[in-house]
Amino acid sequence: MMRSLHHPAIASGLLLATMASPAQAAVIKSAPDGFVSESSAVIGVKPARMWRALTNWSNWWDKAHSYSGKAEAIHLDPRGGGLLLERWDKNSVQHAVVLSAVAPSSLRMSGGFGPLQALPVNAILEFSLRGEGSGTRLTMTYRVAGTTANNLDTLAVPVGNVMSEGFSRLLNYAATGKP
Repeated sequence: MMRSLHHPAIASGLLLATMASPAQAAVIKSAPDGFVSESSAVIGVKPARMWRALTNWSNWWDKAHSYSGKAEAIHLDPRGGGLLLERWDKNSVQHAVVLSAVAPSSLRMSGGFGPLQALPVNAILEFSLRGEGSGTRLTMTYRVAGTTANNLDTLAVPVGNVMSEGFSRLLNYAATGKP
């Protein structure tokens, strides 16, 4: 019996084969006034390919974590001042503003994702891409700061989990073309 490359077990095997080190994700700091989550992995693709995957946000972001329910409604303009913007029907949501984009090594955006959008917080999402061996070390760091009244420690794990899931989908997309 022949399995297609789109079979989950084979796709997972391909992802593991392209990764030189397992993905690590964690909330590394958490307090009522802020948190930091970080995910990091080495993947067996060159930085230029990883950059193309990263900047094709709609191809790897989970539609379950969108306002429209459609990942294809989310677009990233990967240049300083560009937006991570979701548009559908007559509606729109600005998720983040690009602060810096240095292809293929770093992307930094400012924006509160999910429940953070309704809070008076500063949030910076940063992707660092560095050649390592025959692949790329991708590190995603999300730093969120506000006041103690925000009780951000209660949001650290759920927001960190969504970001970590996105990171895993990005790695899979870069390696296989499927999130």
